[in-house]
Amino acid sequence: MSSRDIRLWDGVVRTCHWLLVTAFVANYFIVEPGDLIHEIAGYGAAAIILVRICWGLRDTGYASFATVDVSAQALQQHLNQLRLRRVPPDHGHNPFGWLMIFAVIVLFLALAVTGFMMQEIDAFWGNQTLEWIHATLAHVLYGAVLIHVAAVVLTQWWGRVSLIRPMITGRRPR
Repeated sequence: MSSRDIRLWDGVVRTCHWLLVTAFVANYFIVEPGDLIHEIAGYGAAAIILVRICWGLRDTGYASFATVDVSAQALQQHLNQLRLRRVPPDHGHNPFGWLMIFAVIVLFLALAVTGFMMQEIDAFWGNQTLEWIHATLAHVLYGAVLIHVAAVVLTQWWGRVSLIRPMITGRRPR
């Protein structure tokens, strides 16, 4: 790492990101729905989301919700930067990235609420509609994950900006 590197993502943001990845992969691909590990991973993901929301409400630099700009002008500016293949290295999330963050927050919290209702509220035990909603939310989250990964890879390549390394090291080269 160079002293010229931009300090981008702090430890809290990176830890929350990778713990959410772990919880999602475990619950979607590995453990059986309804198992204790599934519940723990789901409640853990909800707790991680709440930590990330609290962290984003603080003035935490690039991770702060105060930096959110999803206006039509910001979206157009980012598309122009991509068109020119010049995404600035000294920016955090682009407007599309922020929209994805908010979608993921809503999806994880909705999964936690529907999962809680199915497991902890007797009136909803075995409710097929609620099970369908929960499963559909999980599939939509999976779709969002696929879009996120594809967007990161394409933006990193086409926009000539490091996106993966900063989520591991916290730093981006200038």
